[in-house]
Amino acid sequence: MSTAFSRRFQLVVDQLAQGNKKHFAELTGKSASHIYKICRGISRPSMAYLQELYEEYKVDLTWLLTGEQSAGNQVAGTPSNQDLIFAPMFDVQASAGLGNEVVAEDVEDYFAFNKSFLSRQLNVSSEQLVFVTISGDSMLPTLHDGDRVLVDMSQKAVSHEGLYLLQSEDGLMAKRLSDKQGELSVVSDNPEYDNWKILPANREANPVAGKIVWCARTI
Repeated sequence: MSTAFSRRFQLVVDQLAQGNKKHFAELTGKSASHIYKICRGISRPSMAYLQELYEEYKVDLTWLLTGEQSAGNQVAGTPSNQDLIFAPMFDVQASAGLGNEVVAEDVEDYFAFNKSFLSRQLNVSSEQLVFVTISGDSMLPTLHDGDRVLVDMSQKAVSHEGLYLLQSEDGLMAKRLSDKQGELSVVSDNPEYDNWKILPANREANPVAGKIVWCARTI
C-alpha cells in the first residue's frame, strides 16, 4: 500500500479518534498492531474492513484509495451527532480509599462516544454516562489514582460482581460490589484495605450511583 494511502488513513484515525490508534482499533474492531501497520504502510486493510468504515463512519473510500474526493462526500467522515453520546466529566472525585465528600458537580468537559462502540465493546446501551476521576489506591491494581472512569448511571442494581460507585457516609467511593440476598459486599482490590458488608436495612443510606464500565489512563 502506498505511503500516500497511509497518510490518508492516518487522517481518518486523527478525525475519528484524535490520532489515538489504540482507540481507533477499539472503535473499528481491529487489533492495535494492525492499525499501526496500516498507518506505517506495511499492511493492507481488507476491502471488507474498508466497507465497514464507509458504512459505520461514512469514510469516503474513493478519497481514501485514490486521493480524489467523491462529489458530495466528506473526506474522512465523522459520525453524526445522533450516533454519538456525550459523557460529561464532572468536577468530582470518587475515592478509592476512605471516601471523598462530593462538594461540587460542575462539568469540566464532554467526551464523545460512538453508540456502536459502547454497544459492541462495552455492552452499554444507556445514554446516562458520566466520567469521574479516581482518587486513592485502595483499588490497585485495577484502578489507579488519577484514572478517569466512565460510569453508567442507569446500572444501580448489582446483578453481577463488578466495579461500582457507591455513595457512603464518607462520600463517593469506587469499590468492587457483589450482592448476596440483599447483603452488599464492598471489596477493595488492594489487600491492604479492609472490606465490609452493607446489610439490607442500610442499603438505602448507601445507594449505588452507577457501574464503572470503562477506564481511561495516562501512560
